[in-house]
Amino acid sequence: MNSLEKNAPVALSIAGTDPSGGAGINVDTQVFRDFGFHGAAAITAVVWQNTQGVRGWRELEPRELREQMRAVADDFDIKAVKVGMVPTGDLIVEVREFLESLDESVPVVFDPVMVGGSGDRALMAPTGRRALESLSRVTGLVTPNGDEAKEMLGNSTGSQRPQTIVEGLLQRGWKRVLLKGGHLRADRKLPVVDWYGDEDGVVELEGVEPVEWDVRGTGCQLSSAIAAERALGKPWLEAVEAGRAYLQRLLATRTSALGKGRPMIVRVSDDE
Repeated sequence: MNSLEKNAPVALSIAGTDPSGGAGINVDTQVFRDFGFHGAAAITAVVWQNTQGVRGWRELEPRELREQMRAVADDFDIKAVKVGMVPTGDLIVEVREFLESLDESVPVVFDPVMVGGSGDRALMAPTGRRALESLSRVTGLVTPNGDEAKEMLGNSTGSQRPQTIVEGLLQRGWKRVLLKGGHLRADRKLPVVDWYGDEDGVVELEGVEPVEWDVRGTGCQLSSAIAAERALGKPWLEAVEAGRAYLQRLLATRTSALGKGRPMIVRVSDDE
């Protein structure tokens, strides 16, 4: 074993599975590897999905998730955590208690997965929606898209300005918010503009050029990249910007239509 392998920091993904390899823990650990981290994973739910959509899922028992997270924490010095699909209230309690046990310096990025990317199936039970806000005090950054923000606020965001949506989430206790603007565009040909907010206010981030296809797993990849960048020492806003740039490079160079449905990023590496 060489010195790089012995010294690699560890990042943990707490999320669901994807047998087709396009989302969830499957891509989270690949992103961590891109940034020089060893990727560990604690599974919250087994999801049967592919590029055409989500067919169903089953949550793990709370004890099963608890023991997975404990096994990782007992063995490794965790430097970053990305939280994805946590479908029930009982599992949210387990995640919250685990995150409370970590050092406060460990960055936690939460991508609130509520509905499959194709919009065809709910990925969070009603108990999960009711308990979701309890994660706010242990989350460094939450990264909802427009539809997820609507669910989190409990009302329609259609007539609200993005800045108002972010402010609403901050008022509900979330420390930092990255509102992904892809779902808020009236025209898919327009640049994708995101909004970042914290205690200092809300800023509109520079728009990025849209891609032609609706690519799977982008929220997973972005949130994992931000967690890694933050763990490497970047301030939160710089980590967000770096994560966005990373995702944009992948979309431009690594997107492929392997299956019969939506394309996905098939290689998360800049190595040629």
